[in-house]
Amino acid sequence: MKAIQALARYFPDKCGGIQVNLNELLPQLRSHNIDIKIAAASNGSQKEDSYKHNDIEVYRYPVFPVPKTQPNHGQFPHGKFEYFANWLTSQKADIYHQHHWETYCGLPHLRLAKELGMSTVVTIHYPLPICQRTTLMFNGQQVCDGKIDVVRCSQCADTLSSKLPAAMVKTLSHLPMSVLSQLPLPTSAYLPASVDEELGRFVRPFVVPGYVTARQQSLLEMAKFADRIIAVCDWLYKALLINGIPEEKLVLCRYGIGYATQEKSPPAHEQSVPLKVVFLGRWDIYKGIDILVQAVKDLPAEIPIELIIHGIAQDERYRQTIFNLIDNDPRIRVEKQLTREELPKVMANYDILAVPSQWLETGPLVVLEAHALSLPVIGSNLGGIAELVRHGMDGWLVTANDTKAWTESLRLLATDANLLNKLRQGIKPVRTLNMQAAEIAAIYNKLQR
Repeated sequence: MKAIQALARYFPDKCGGIQVNLNELLPQLRSHNIDIKIAAASNGSQKEDSYKHNDIEVYRYPVFPVPKTQPNHGQFPHGKFEYFANWLTSQKADIYHQHHWETYCGLPHLRLAKELGMSTVVTIHYPLPICQRTTLMFNGQQVCDGKIDVVRCSQCADTLSSKLPAAMVKTLSHLPMSVLSQLPLPTSAYLPASVDEELGRFVRPFVVPGYVTARQQSLLEMAKFADRIIAVCDWLYKALLINGIPEEKLVLCRYGIGYATQEKSPPAHEQSVPLKVVFLGRWDIYKGIDILVQAVKDLPAEIPIELIIHGIAQDERYRQTIFNLIDNDPRIRVEKQLTREELPKVMANYDILAVPSQWLETGPLVVLEAHALSLPVIGSNLGGIAELVRHGMDGWLVTANDTKAWTESLRLLATDANLLNKLRQGIKPVRTLNMQAAEIAAIYNKLQR
């Protein structure tokens, strides 16, 4: 069986959890007698390219010129699309599996694969196909059920839209996509209106309603051309279902990781030793590092605790904001970004992993990695974190944006060694890449019958 894995970007470019998981998953899929090739966009390039990454053939198709944000995740094929079309036609693959839903890898790519007679699979890894705000946090404060509603979603995503009458928002939602795609959007119609750019702020109320409608239509188009749609967590499965994705096409298939247990369990935490808390993740406001840092700073000086941040470069302004917030507090340190190879050894030096995300994560993989190393997790009571962490059993769940709650939870964990040891002992074996690969192979095989 031959399967194409399609993405908007791939290694050696800067990549995130989607590519990390796929890169580690592919050898396991190949063990199920599946021949794998990767097709990934090369944004801004006018030439195609091919190379091998970890013994997997990678085809990079050109995308030029750099496309504008489009309301329907690539309703109109990007420039140089013919390169992708010719390559995909020549592959004669059995399975086409798409991992992104955006202009560089979106609806035209999926539609072509279906027209070529391939069995088609789309994995939804993030909230963007559903949420105009991209976080699935209603007004940025509370969890949303994900139901796309043109008035509610427009007013949530744009502060000026929230001041417009519902009837006007509905009228604006009928603007044709051909018109929407030509309007100037200096940043993006996906970002909340707090972005500091004047033209976008005044254009957005006129285009956001149309983008919300297009997003809804986009999901229905996805369902039309995809034989299976994989959700990687339970809340995403429910959000797709509530938006009209047929249940018979939906599959829940969670992430797995490559190692199940560490070689040696860490020693029991002693009361006299500071609680070592580690954060691993991007310098991004939605990762909630500011909440975590402030919570530690608000602890009395006599509370034994250390916070170590291993950040991943993304938003330099936010990173500087965190440094200013730390303000030489000796309990908080920023260390280097870790490689995948360094992760297990370094994490074994800590007592607990903090995941203070301010949006609905679909994983995150780092929770599985921590549990695989017998490391409890203190995390936001949101989305995928809440699905993976059992409060009071193998971790501690905290109201995401409540700094006082984070401070109190950290105080409790830092002063009660028995609680920390109880959480560590409550950790169960984690889901592995072998399990994930077996489920995906079963989906492929079923489609080929």
